[in-house]
Amino acid sequence: MKLMIVDDHASTREMIRKFLCLPGIDFYECSSGNEALRCARSYQPDWITVDVNMPGLNGFQLAEALREQNPRAHVVIVTGYNEPHFPKLSNAVGAVGLVCKENLMTLHMMLIEELAHPASKMAANDI
Repeated sequence: MKLMIVDDHASTREMIRKFLCLPGIDFYECSSGNEALRCARSYQPDWITVDVNMPGLNGFQLAEALREQNPRAHVVIVTGYNEPHFPKLSNAVGAVGLVCKENLMTLHMMLIEELAHPASKMAANDI
């Protein structure tokens, strides 16, 4: 599985990568939305974590653009902010989830499930 981590802070990208380091996951990191859009064309990630607050494109704008570019990618908004309108925005841009940085275990469990049952997930997405 290919996982792209998009966050403007290197320390946060490292924290996410270390927390999600599971057998079978290949990582690619980007520090901006524009870089992520360029790199996603060639890298073709299966999963993408996107920070909300970044210079240039914010996480919701980026998530929407990435989903248009690669509809099969699972985009997860990862944020340090617990705003009440974020779940609705995440859903509107096609993200499969919204995870607080303090609760990366949720994302970890999503990836474990995907690694355990990739064929069933793909079949469900194709319907």
